Order: sequence, then C-alpha cells, then structure tokens
Amino acid sequence: MMARKPRLHFPGAIYHVSLRANGAQQVCTDVADYTRLLLLIQEGIEKFGHRVHAYVLLPTEVRLVVEVDDVPLARIMQQLGFRYTRWFNDRHQQQGHLFQGRYKAILIDPERYLLSLVRDLHLAAVTGAVDSDPMGYPWSSHRAYCGREQVLWLTRTLVFSHFEETGIRALMRFHAYVNEGLVEPAGLSFYCGGDYDPRILGDKDYARSALKLARQICPPEVEPERLLALVLRDFGLTEAELAAAGKNRQCAQARAFLGWLCLETAGMTLTALGQRLGRDVSSLSSAIRRLQLAAKTDTQLLERYQYLYEKSLKP
Repeated sequence: MMARKPRLHFPGAIYHVSLRANGAQQVCTDVADYTRLLLLIQEGIEKFGHRVHAYVLLPTEVRLVVEVDDVPLARIMQQLGFRYTRWFNDRHQQQGHLFQGRYKAILIDPERYLLSLVRDLHLAAVTGAVDSDPMGYPWSSHRAYCGREQVLWLTRTLVFSHFEETGIRALMRFHAYVNEGLVEPAGLSFYCGGDYDPRILGDKDYARSALKLARQICPPEVEPERLLALVLRDFGLTEAELAAAGKNRQCAQARAFLGWLCLETAGMTLTALGQRLGRDVSSLSSAIRRLQLAAKTDTQLLERYQYLYEKSLKP
C-alpha cells in the first residue's frame, strides 16, 4: 500500500503550519509563555533563514505562515517544538508531550491564498472566542501589520504586495480587509489541501508545479471514465447501483476503491466523484481511509487495489 507521502520542500515554499496542544493541555498559560515562544520563533529565523509572514499564538494552538529557504520545514518545526516543550515543562514542573503529535503543514499557493490565510490567522482569537477584537489581541501579527507595534523578524512585504497602495494606505487597506472577515467568513479550511493532493492548497496546475519543484513524481493522469469502468467491471456493478442510496456493503467498498484510485491517479477530484455518485466528500474520504487502513493487514484488499491501479495505467 502507498506509504505516507513525504513532506514537500523547495526554496520559496509557503506553508500554513499548526501545532496543537496535547489533550486538554494549554500551549501558553501566561505572558511568560507567550513571550518565550515568540523569542524561540525569532531565534529559529536567525538560525535557519526562513521567513514568517504571519503568526497567532492561542492558548491551545500555534499557527504560523512560514516561507522556507534551503532548510526544510521539518527541521525548523522540530527544533521549535522541542525547545519550547523543554522550556515549558521545566517552568511548569511537568513531563510528557506538550503538542498533539507532529505539526500539521499545508503548502499553499500564495497568489491565491496568502492574503486570506493571514486574515484567518489574525481573526483566530475572535473566532476562537479568546478575544473580541483582533487589534486588541497581543499574541498575533495583526498589530504589527497595522503599525501598532514592531516585530522586526516578521515579513510583511509579500502580503502588502497584494494591495495597490503602499505605506500608510496599505496598512489601512489591510486593516479594513481583516475587519471584513468578521462579517464575511472565508468559508475555507486552511488545515487541509485540495483534491489533487491533500498536502497542497492550490489548483491542479499549482500542485503539479510544486511537485516538480520538490522533485516528487506527479501522479499519473488517468481518464475518470476508465477508472469507473474498471471498478464497475471488477465488482460486477452498474453505475446506477454504485450511486444508489443505501448501505450496500459491496457498493460502499467499490466506491472506496474508486475514490482511492482517483486520489492516486488524479483521475477525478473527490468533489467531482461525490457529485457523480451522490455522496458528500467527507463520507468518501472516511470510506477511503477505512479501506487504506484495512489494506495494511488484509493482503487480499491490498492486492485487489494494486491490480486495479496497475490495470488503470496500461494503455
């Protein structure tokens, strides 16, 4: 079965990074914690040479917009997480993991999503009911963007380049843009990628160019009708049966196989597949994950998938 896909890295890559607290713990409990975390972020920038375009530190989560250079994101985040956890545990006289597993990182297309992502971070204290005003929250980059304080290691130029104005006018435009998000939520989750690749938030063209820059193989593109015909023939079903309502086990498994093939061959997005079969994307995604998990221990399931995958690539 396919192993977990490796991290994507190339100089200039921009990620939405999140670190969540483990269980019911808090990442930051007081001013000293927040201040230390910001200091460690600054020290990481000085050591590794990456850029931070935005940040928000919440009681139970850290979110950053990071642009890497030569040093991979993994090294940057591992050092930050390790150093802060050690400091936090020593200060609060506790042991164990502070953060919930490894960090989450989504590569983003900055032309399409950087501005809205930064706004999402700057509104996180409000949407998370931590503060009522983004300008009043001291532990995000919003005040620095609006000229209320200086954070020398924060990079603002790329975000401001999305506005026509410069100087004070750009600050005012940015402030207004963030406030617009209070009444018009983005309606987009920055914690997950797109249908083409779950590691990348961007369209197909951007995803394929990012994979090439990261020197990773782009998935083969197989016609969706070919995938559908293969699965229907293998399971002895018609498309009407596959799309029928109900919880027929054979049909459910066939849909999961088809969804898995679509993901690995870029044959069809899960959104398009869901529309065709009358299923929502979350249900399809859950079914695919269950199938992939089962295939780790069930050789028959794995062999069946590999047969269909190899068959789909043959001329």
